[in-house]
This record gives sequence, C-alpha cells and structure tokens, in this order.
Amino acid sequence: MPSNLQDSALRPYENLMDGGRPQILTILVVMVILATCAITYYVKQKKYKVNEPPKGFVLLIDIYIGFIRSLVIEILGPKFEKITPYFLYLMSYILLSNIIGIIGLENPTGSLTVTLSMGLVTWIGTQVVAFKYQKLSYLKTFTFGIKTKSGKKIPVFVNPLEVISAITPLISISFRLWGNIFAGSLVMSLWFYLFAYMSQSVPFLGAFNILAGITAAPIHAYFDLLCGCIQALVFTLLTMVYWTLAKGEDEVENIEQANVIENKNINEANLKKL
Repeated sequence: MPSNLQDSALRPYENLMDGGRPQILTILVVMVILATCAITYYVKQKKYKVNEPPKGFVLLIDIYIGFIRSLVIEILGPKFEKITPYFLYLMSYILLSNIIGIIGLENPTGSLTVTLSMGLVTWIGTQVVAFKYQKLSYLKTFTFGIKTKSGKKIPVFVNPLEVISAITPLISISFRLWGNIFAGSLVMSLWFYLFAYMSQSVPFLGAFNILAGITAAPIHAYFDLLCGCIQALVFTLLTMVYWTLAKGEDEVENIEQANVIENKNINEANLKKL
C-alpha cells in the first residue's frame, strides 16, 4: 500500500487512539448553531399573534421544549420545572455534538474530557439536590450506624461501598456517552481505511475512495443519527433520575403521588370536553 495513501487513511484512526481530542472549531460550531437556533426561535415567536397557531420551525421547537418540560415534571416533579432550560440545553448540546460528525467534523463527545466534564456537572448537581432535601442526614448514608430505641441512627464508621456507589454515577454516565460515540467514530475510520486499502489498485478512482463514501451512508445513519439521539436522551434521563433519587424516598413518593393526581385531573378535564 502506498505510504501517502496509508497515512491519509490511518490519520483519523490515529487521532481516535490518541484520545479523540475534539477540535476547538467543532465546539464553537456547535455553540454557534445552538445560539442561532435560539435567536431565530425568539425572533419568529415574537412575530406570532396571541391567537395565531405556530408553524414550521417555531412549532417544531415548541414540541421539543414541551417534550423536555414534560420529562422534567414527570421525573423530577413540578418544583423543578424552572430548570427546564438547563436540560433543554444539555440535551441539545449532546445531540448536536453527537450528530455533527455527519458533516465531517470531529464529535466533541468523542473526547472523554468533554463527557467527563458534563458528567461532573451532573454529579455535583446530584450532591446539591441531596443536601438540599436530605440536609446533613445525607452524610449518614455513607456510614455504618447503630439504631437506638427511638429509631435514630448513630454513625459508627464510614461505609466504603456507599462512598463508591456515590462516585460510580460520575464514571458510568461519562464513559457510557464517550464509549458509544468513540466506538462509532472508530468503526467509521476503520470502514474508510478498509475501502482505501481495497481500492488502492483502482486507477484514479482509488485515490478518492468512492466506495467508502457510497457505502458509509447507512453506517453514518446508525452511529451518528440513531445512536447519537439515543445517547443524548439517555444522558439527559440519567441526570434527571440521579437528581430524583438524591431527594430521598419520601420526595420520590411525593412526586409519584403528584403525578397521579395531575394525570387524574387531566383525564377529568378531557372527559368534560367530550
């Protein structure tokens, strides 16, 4: 195999093995696209009248916002509705970072540094929610204790298993997203390398690797679009679930009861309309 063709075919693979460092340009492109969509939505929405139904781009974004809002209320509870913009941005950033590889840019989420940073934010948020709802009693979950006759728990010494279980979500949520995106990028690089090796003997056409470009479309659709959308949703849902569990069992039961009451009221309202 010619050295120049081999070097060009292996270059993406070597970048991935080097840790998949995202280009600063790619991150800036993602931020610009998100900002452009937000500004466009704001401007177009302002032009609509009160009784005028939204259409096109505005309708699509309204549906997307409503979907995220419903997830926040259902999983975290009505009190967390005000932080819907955070989850809206989180899922949008991950989704766009996952699928931007279609246009030839490097996926930011293919770098462990990026996913670990987002996982760290989720983990810190989990601790904040836990201390907010459980107060200092949250620290008792990391200890072995003795229960008195009155039912109080007296901590004796640290429980290492509980400490490890508290740190595990940071690692699992980060590596899950990074591993899936990294694996997809690696498969695509090997795919192009395979066809570059196979087509090296074809005069003229071999230099352009046309076969790889033709056959790569369904693989891009699976790894970039399908897996990218699923992993963005999984990361967002896991963040909500971790924060919900951090509230404690009592708060989780209150959320479930509130959701049951809300669904009952919605059903009754729909019956009245009929």
